[in-house]
Formats: sequence, structure tokens, C-alpha cells
Amino acid sequence: MGILMGRAFRDGVEKHRKINMRVKPKQWKPLDDLKGLTSRTQQTKLTMGPLQEVPAMVRIEEEHWIFERISQEVLTQLTHRLVIHKPSGTEAIGGTLDLQTAVEVARRMAQKNGQVVMIEPL
Repeated sequence: MGILMGRAFRDGVEKHRKINMRVKPKQWKPLDDLKGLTSRTQQTKLTMGPLQEVPAMVRIEEEHWIFERISQEVLTQLTHRLVIHKPSGTEAIGGTLDLQTAVEVARRMAQKNGQVVMIEPL
């Protein structure tokens, strides 16, 4: 039987016996995939009400970002504010406890992101 099958694989299927399958082009609509997410986001926005700014602090410890709420005491200790200029206006990105830290953050943002950061004394 092995010898006969070898001839079948070698010769292939006759033209008149082949089944021609029509390939249906797959349509991928990425915006349709996001409709559910968009509707859930809008529903959540309606139930939450207006957003409020919460003063928060980000610390980096051993390559982990730690987000904390800032107490009023820490806010009064801040000496400099970091501001970025955007087409929509200025945006404060944070505050520092001393000028040296503010300069270091501004320098790194200029190197990494190519953004100019203005340091404002508080």
C-alpha cells in the first residue's frame, strides 16, 4: 500500500476532481473592537461626576513607582514647581523640595524627552 500512496502524492489531484475553496477576505475593524470600551468609559464618567485634582507624590524605590497622597505639611515644604509649555497652555508636572532636585529633573527631561521644563520658585 505504501508504494501506491507514493504515486498519489507525487502525481497530485486531478484538475477536474479538485475542490476550489473561495477565500473570504477577513475584515478587521479596530474601531469596532473599541466601541465596548468607549461606551463603558462614558458610562463611568457620567456616574463619577466631575474630576477633582488630588495632590499626589511619586517616589521611585528600587525601580518601583510608589504613588502617595501628599499631606498639607509636605505641600508647604515644596520650594519649586516644574512646568511644561504645551500648545494648550502650561501644565505643572510636579514640585520639588529643593532647587538641585528641580534642576536635575529638568535636565533629565530635556535629555530624554527633548522637553523644556521651566522651574518656578514657590
